[in-house]
Amino acid sequence: MAKSRGLYELLKLSSLGLEMGAAVVIGLLMGVWLDRQFSTEPWLTLLFLGFGFAAAVKAVVRALRKGIFADENDAPEE
Repeated sequence: MAKSRGLYELLKLSSLGLEMGAAVVIGLLMGVWLDRQFSTEPWLTLLFLGFGFAAAVKAVVRALRKGIFADENDAPEE
């Protein structure tokens, strides 16, 4: 059972990495596309790249909070 819990934790961490990367790439691609549409280079790219980084930070904070609360709930009471 401990082995499957370790695997589950590893999968959660890998999905966090994918979520962070996807948020940044999606923000970058949207910014580039909007810059081409409105001829505002590089401002919308920078703005949406910032949004992507903010989404990545939010994902990390959410994962940390879930991890911290899960550890508190799993700890044996004395």
